[in-house]
Amino acid sequence: MKAVHLLIAAGSALALSACGYHLGGMKPDSMKDMNTFCVEVFENETLYPNAGMLMTTAMGNALQSDGTYRMAPHGQADFIVKGKVARIERESLITDSEDTYISKQIGARVYVQYQVVDRKTGKNLINSEEEEVGEFFNQIGNNESAEEAAISYATRRIADEIVIALVTE
Repeated sequence: MKAVHLLIAAGSALALSACGYHLGGMKPDSMKDMNTFCVEVFENETLYPNAGMLMTTAMGNALQSDGTYRMAPHGQADFIVKGKVARIERESLITDSEDTYISKQIGARVYVQYQVVDRKTGKNLINSEEEEVGEFFNQIGNNESAEEAAISYATRRIADEIVIALVTE
């Protein structure tokens, strides 16, 4: 008898611990009927060759990780996310204490303009822009790969901000 009570108590505790949990966020009113998405390749208006593809990949990964929406082929998605990497600017974040013309830490500020479009009606659901900074240290001989990593990081942060706009009211 004691074992039955223990089993019921354990089952109740397990059931109550899952109360209120769900994967993903709450959808805003403009997205309430949207369940599937497609990410078009982001245009790249910068001199950095992979910026558009980095943003496209980051956007798809962020939406899939959130779990509110499912990925679908272009012709079957409820909404489409598209946009462009408008520009990338370098900025000095920390300068050398002995020579202020030398940057020790550099920021790559990425500017992205994006749209969320209802595939069936063509209506713009969201038309906005985001910007984020990826940081890297000024290293002799390795700045190119460090800068690319910083741009990749900034695109992932932008994608996360866009997902927040798609899942919160």
